[in-house]
Amino acid sequence: MLFYCSVAVFVCLYIIIFTPFLQLKRMVKYGILFCTMKKIILVLFSFAFYVMVSCFFGVSTVLAKTPEVIVKDEGYAAKYISQSIPDPIEIEAGKTVTVVVKFKNVGTKTWDSSSKNYISAYTMEPRYHTSVLKGANWLGNDQTAKIVGKIKPGQTGELSLELKASTKIGTYTEQFYLAVDGYSWVKDGYFFVKVKVVPAKTAVKNTKEIYTDRTDPVVKSGDYSVNMMMQNVKEITAKGGEKVLVVLGYQNVGKNTWNTYSLVANQPSALVSANQLSFADDMWQSPSVVVERIQPIPQWKVAREDFYMKAPDKKGSYVFTVKLAVDNQTLEDTAIHIPVNVTEDAPMYDSSDIQPVIPRLTEEPRIRVGIWKDPDTEIQFVSDMDDYRVFDGETEIGLLAKNTIAVLGVKSGLYSLKGPDLTLTTSSYIRLVPANDVHAVFTLKNYDRKVSWKGPRPFNAYRGAMEYRTTQDGKATYVINDLMFEDYIAGIAETSNASPIEYIKALLTAARTYAYYIMAYSGKHDVRNFDVVANTGDQLYLGYVSEQLMPRVKQASDETRGFMITYDIDKNPITPNDIVITPYYGNSDGRTRDWTDVWGGKAKPWLVSVEATYDARDGKKMNGHGVGMSARDAAVRADEAGLDWVSLLKYYYSGVEVEKIY
Repeated sequence: MLFYCSVAVFVCLYIIIFTPFLQLKRMVKYGILFCTMKKIILVLFSFAFYVMVSCFFGVSTVLAKTPEVIVKDEGYAAKYISQSIPDPIEIEAGKTVTVVVKFKNVGTKTWDSSSKNYISAYTMEPRYHTSVLKGANWLGNDQTAKIVGKIKPGQTGELSLELKASTKIGTYTEQFYLAVDGYSWVKDGYFFVKVKVVPAKTAVKNTKEIYTDRTDPVVKSGDYSVNMMMQNVKEITAKGGEKVLVVLGYQNVGKNTWNTYSLVANQPSALVSANQLSFADDMWQSPSVVVERIQPIPQWKVAREDFYMKAPDKKGSYVFTVKLAVDNQTLEDTAIHIPVNVTEDAPMYDSSDIQPVIPRLTEEPRIRVGIWKDPDTEIQFVSDMDDYRVFDGETEIGLLAKNTIAVLGVKSGLYSLKGPDLTLTTSSYIRLVPANDVHAVFTLKNYDRKVSWKGPRPFNAYRGAMEYRTTQDGKATYVINDLMFEDYIAGIAETSNASPIEYIKALLTAARTYAYYIMAYSGKHDVRNFDVVANTGDQLYLGYVSEQLMPRVKQASDETRGFMITYDIDKNPITPNDIVITPYYGNSDGRTRDWTDVWGGKAKPWLVSVEATYDARDGKKMNGHGVGMSARDAAVRADEAGLDWVSLLKYYYSGVEVEKIY
């Protein structure tokens, strides 16, 4: 360690002595030479000192927020629109993929690729570094290709970004900033891409289309007749994790038109971890649904599907079974059984090879929770962790020291606060904010909130800020807890501390997604000045005391931090997936319900009926609305089938992804 620190210090000193002279040209080029050489050297000495401290005292670095640049001319401004392949961009080791990134010109100047001041992008963090993803069309090791053409204000330009994958397996993040070459940075020109480098795979290729060798290829089932006319593989031999192309063709030889059809597949079974046993490719609709088509197939027309099946990760012999379903009716006699021989386990990779990625949001959001409606007495507020800043509406008027009790009330439209050294009366609302620690805990000493099944202790302590405020319609007054999102998730009390940890992770991820969706997209509680309510009208939130009583819930919150459930609503691979609503409930009667079955309205394709195997097995009756995840079925599934939290979520919420949002 000492050797590497010495090298780092030597490099920093070399930079201090020589780099200012080498970088003058580039700094002039972008109009950022605004400080003296003395200031530059001071900054570099500070950096050298930071490196030395980091080495000797174990200070770690973190990925920075949006890089700060100096925009010389704000007539050049951009708005990121989309990229042609969503993150993470999967590239086989050593291969090249081209991603088209679109930006809208929201400035007043035209972007002209034929001029000397064309638009391209430079690598950031560190600035101008040589990219490991540099493609053939880049202008330099640190500079992408140009945005081609003349892009007038209001028009959209395209940056063709070739990305060549490293030979090292892992996930890479590359940050960029648009620049007007030789002149200025482009305002709001920051963007990034995430690349997942996977092993070079050779799919088991057998694309020769053959007719089935069934004695009678025509299958009759109810009102439907199907000619099983096309199948490209009869048997598969592959390594664990390899993708295999499967081509199937079905001819409608009956009189009735097929309005919809889908292919339904089985999952392999063996006594190993369930997440290693799946035929599902990333492009499948769900673990058991290969494709779903809303497409009329009249008599004599053929439905052909080309798709990939993934060989299970574990060595062994399996059978891949796929059936045709027409108009939501599975035609059992169309079952095709393909033996699958997995010759070796899928390769395992050291987690140290995985590079950090940038989430969708640059920072963790806050959430506002309505915790106490119309207190019938004055509120006794105290913090024994931090001083609290006192606000009259948005105006700070003083400080409440820790271990000091403040009494708050409201009468005739006037709010009041009384402390040892501070008195406030106002027609605005009152807000108390931690002075130093956003995670500080306050207690409402006279709030006697109890939950019978959790014992006699009151749940009256919360992290973050407190606000005392009347609703916009004047009908009620609430104590509102304004806190960091993950502190809220850790205080949710809708599971047991003894539940399987993978189930707890799944439940909290569904809860995180639900809460964020309600906060960001619904406006459900806007008139009440908060985002969610602290009871089962949204989610049972009990705050800091619940954290103490259920440490495994806090653990699960930490281990799933920032992850939410998404769905590609517009079926457009160019746009990011949507964060969607994710209801859950106690238990089912053997199956979950479609959204439309319970609440009507427009269908939500991620909320469709699936079998709740363990509720059915144990003869359970419906407890709850039935839409989304059955908590009991998921807990038993995690315990008995060994599913991890992501697999659980993808089972109950069809066709979704689980993405790190912040």
